[in-house]
Amino acid sequence: MRRTLYGPAGHRNRTPLLLRQQGYSPIPVRDWAEASRCYCQRRDRSGLGARDFVEAELTIGDTVIARISYNGRIWLAGDWQPGDTPLYDNAASNLRLP
Repeated sequence: MRRTLYGPAGHRNRTPLLLRQQGYSPIPVRDWAEASRCYCQRRDRSGLGARDFVEAELTIGDTVIARISYNGRIWLAGDWQPGDTPLYDNAASNLRLP
């Protein structure tokens, strides 16, 4: 039997990456960029500031792998430490020209 990354319908057989945030429904996302974009859209629609709009977590199954801060940057899960750099910086990616 031939092994592939895709199932019979052409879909990858993997646990989805989920954006989870207290008070909101989870959103399945494809990658860091989509997770940041969905979080920022939710933030902008809410009208809440940084003090009131909670951070989100990115999970695979029950494992938290990253968090999204108010500015839309994605960080390793856990508390920020001096010297940490984002896994994904939405501000830097918005500066790229097509």
